[in-house]
Amino acid sequence: MGKLSSEEYWDSLYKPAVLEHKQFSFKEKIKALLTTLFGKNSLRSYSDYLLWEKIYKKYLPKTKGLKFLEIGSAPGENLVRFSQTFGYVPYGIEYSESGAELNREMFRLHNLDPANVIHADFLSEQLHNQHKESFDIVYSRGFIEHFTDVDAVIDKHLNLLAKGGRLVVIIPRIKGVNHALGMFFHKEVIPMHNLSIMGKKEFSKIFDRTDLSTLFCDYYGVFTFDLFNTKPASPLRFVLKLCNILQFVLNLIFHMLFRNKRAESRMFSPYLLYIGIKK
Repeated sequence: MGKLSSEEYWDSLYKPAVLEHKQFSFKEKIKALLTTLFGKNSLRSYSDYLLWEKIYKKYLPKTKGLKFLEIGSAPGENLVRFSQTFGYVPYGIEYSESGAELNREMFRLHNLDPANVIHADFLSEQLHNQHKESFDIVYSRGFIEHFTDVDAVIDKHLNLLAKGGRLVVIIPRIKGVNHALGMFFHKEVIPMHNLSIMGKKEFSKIFDRTDLSTLFCDYYGVFTFDLFNTKPASPLRFVLKLCNILQFVLNLIFHMLFRNKRAESRMFSPYLLYIGIKK
């Protein structure tokens, strides 16, 4: 299916990771000060606010106990959040061995079943034969853009999704300003992404198929430095840390300007999102 990234790359992201309490860094001190002045919610990522408070709450089912699968699930924080917010039973498929173990540890810390983390290649026939149509919601974030044959990857998503279930797919938008900053911070990562699907029209075409009914397909969010990373030893990591502190101020401005309104744009929105029902 034309993978654009390797197992070694993903394994390197999670091998050094350890679940522990964060130190009270300069960034956290700035956040604490701004929180005192303006309130906690005003510093929350505006993109995150729109996604969880406006889009998910409108388009995802409210039934507790639904089996929720994330593809490419490490480190597991996202699954924990879905479990806590909607009462779903979380499952993960993780390609990287170190990522799968990190995900299991995250589950243990939150009293979730670590056996629900499946260490496997998502494309393997054995996995799909074993779990065919087993899940009520199938979700991937930052996954399908690492392949050239995206249609075949969506086929695999739907193979694991029960009829009547929800498909949720999110990809980053490395276009416009985001592309320029991505090249600046970590240009080596850009070729790992299928940039051809990162326009709204091209993204929508992926899901224009007879076995899906679309509920939502659009840009979401406003500009965020959360989209970028650097090499571990790069001096640019200090620049990005400063930018992440600046993001708190941008979040405050976005909340004050837009409040409950949508503020997506082709130039600045960091993500594209699809939510649909399998027929």
